[in-house]
Amino acid sequence: MTNDKAQVMLDVDILNQLNGASIEERIAVIELLLQSLKSELIQNRESHAEPAKRPHRPAFGFMKGTGSIHGDVISPAVPESDWEVLQ
Repeated sequence: MTNDKAQVMLDVDILNQLNGASIEERIAVIELLLQSLKSELIQNRESHAEPAKRPHRPAFGFMKGTGSIHGDVISPAVPESDWEVLQ
């Protein structure tokens, strides 16, 4: 942003006061602005983080009771002659 654009955004009286202020006073203004921006940033992050909460789900056993047994495995799916390890 150029200096001209920054001057347009600021009130003329405030800009004149800042031009006449000491370095310490200008640093204090900058620090106040940064604190304000930081708190606003934190609030924005918190407001966006709220909807992302999901219900707690256990790591193990969450599918308990959802399966069913349709029979036993009584033979391999492919003949033993197709198994590389047995050749």
